[in-house]
Amino acid sequence: MSHHRPEHVAEHRSPPVAANRLGPQAAPVTVVMRGGRDETAALCRHLLRAGLTAAIVAAVVVAVHRRPVDSGAADLNLLIITLDTTRADRLGPYGSTSVRTPNLDRLAREGVVFENTWSVAPLTLPAHASLFTGLLPAAHGVRENGGFILAASQVTLAERLQREGFATAGFAASVVLDESSGMDQGFEAYVGGFRSRAGIPRGPGRLRRPADVVVGQTISWWLARRPARFFAWVHLYDAHAPYQPPEPFRSEYEGRPYDGAVAFVDQQIGVLLDFLDREGVLGRTLVAVVGDHGESLGEHGEQQHGLFLYESVLRVPLIIRAPRPGMAGRRVSTLTRITDVMPTLQELLDVAPDRPVDGVSLVSLMTGRSRGGDLEAYAENTYPRSRFGWGELRAFRSGRYKVIATTRPELYDLERDPHEHHNLFDDRPGLASAMLTRLAALGAGASTSTPSPVAARGDSDRLERLASLGYIDGHRPTLAEGMPSVAPDPKDKVHEYNRLTSRN
Repeated sequence: MSHHRPEHVAEHRSPPVAANRLGPQAAPVTVVMRGGRDETAALCRHLLRAGLTAAIVAAVVVAVHRRPVDSGAADLNLLIITLDTTRADRLGPYGSTSVRTPNLDRLAREGVVFENTWSVAPLTLPAHASLFTGLLPAAHGVRENGGFILAASQVTLAERLQREGFATAGFAASVVLDESSGMDQGFEAYVGGFRSRAGIPRGPGRLRRPADVVVGQTISWWLARRPARFFAWVHLYDAHAPYQPPEPFRSEYEGRPYDGAVAFVDQQIGVLLDFLDREGVLGRTLVAVVGDHGESLGEHGEQQHGLFLYESVLRVPLIIRAPRPGMAGRRVSTLTRITDVMPTLQELLDVAPDRPVDGVSLVSLMTGRSRGGDLEAYAENTYPRSRFGWGELRAFRSGRYKVIATTRPELYDLERDPHEHHNLFDDRPGLASAMLTRLAALGAGASTSTPSPVAARGDSDRLERLASLGYIDGHRPTLAEGMPSVAPDPKDKVHEYNRLTSRN
């Protein structure tokens, strides 16, 4: 398996530019002039209007350089944008009228909107591991953010595309996905939470980077590399607590900082898309926008995420814009999973899979050849058990019904009860039993033991840094300390959980 790690691209670097308006330092870029003065000035004005900071604009001085649009799979690039902690129902393509998301609205018009996509966990690292391997957590082995590393034996989408000749680059906005997580596999350039290789400087923030910095680093990489064919992954973390949108979004969404953060992320997606368009490559770039998990925002008593498996954290946005005939303006209402993203993108890129995965390609749904309707979805959360000694949760969905297995199990009819207020578990024992049996089969191999400690990369302070983001409680109970055999139901611990997470 390829785990290519070039040490530098120093020949593409130039001195760092000045700090931007949020304080961090932007990544260095090479100034490449490919057109006349008028074209260059027009591009600068456009980027400033789009919201890119003056410092980054000064570095991104490049004239329009168009290439012929070719929608053939052999020439397509790939851009994946992952939206951390982003609820589907807070975005315009999913019916929201309270948050302005014009750039995601544009992608929805030009692509396919999947209306009911499930994540595998309410945590960043397991969800991204599933996204980029196509496997459920029990298969790739990453169950939580802390104590787990994606093993080098796993084959990621980046590794697969690198073998096909793609230039690969990843831009992670949070320490959760830094190099010590194993998510850098297959990326020749990777900007993580604290370190980086390939000559790109480490990020300005100790734990996270705002979207404009991440987008600026992505643009910097593209200008330095100008690859013939590329796969870029851009991770945007601003919708994760604490929500701190910059102006003008802070004022526009006063009292609603989460919505302001989502609007800011959308603006920065527009900056990146407009840049690629002006470079002449957007027309032959496959764009996938997908959430890793959502945010409860007080539903079922949970203020953030990481405790429950309700739809507020499992249902995530998925929009795929493919420059192919017949794939614009479509909506898919049937159940899909983030494990389906990798095989879907591989088919669209005409890249043959090299091993079985837990997802399936959704291309037939994108073209309308199939109406779907027979997929099942699995999700899990071992975090309450391993970190606090409470009951872990597993969820299974088939059609309109969903079961949550925990100390006091739950069954919901999502068609009649989309917000999961009416537990039908005692009313429909036959259905509940059948769904629990199927859930057990899908989750086979799942372990209820506590995670093994981080050791593979010598990151002794990784857990401490994750704790600073609110993910890990300082003390983890063990069986030797009297962890109960029948663990408390997380529903009975939600107020304590909110108190613990709000400290950070």
